[in-house]
Amino acid sequence: MDPLRRLNTYLQTVQRPSNLVPFLAFTSEQWGPKHQAVHQGTYIFRDVVVGQGQGPSKAVAKRFAAIQALQYFSTQGIPEEVGVW
Repeated sequence: MDPLRRLNTYLQTVQRPSNLVPFLAFTSEQWGPKHQAVHQGTYIFRDVVVGQGQGPSKAVAKRFAAIQALQYFSTQGIPEEVGVW
């Protein structure tokens, strides 16, 4: 399954009082010439960077960041309350 779908599905199905997807934000940057652009994507969950990825396109960077975010959640877990890290 696509890492982006896995990440959203994971956050939707975690046993919590509410859906956790709204707490997840994605930001991206691009640098370099257009023909050799490098994109960096970052997933932020409740003000904590949980995944970052780089690639030749925003989609690739987002996919790598999603993989890292899934790894973060599988090792660190998700706190019970907003702001608890």
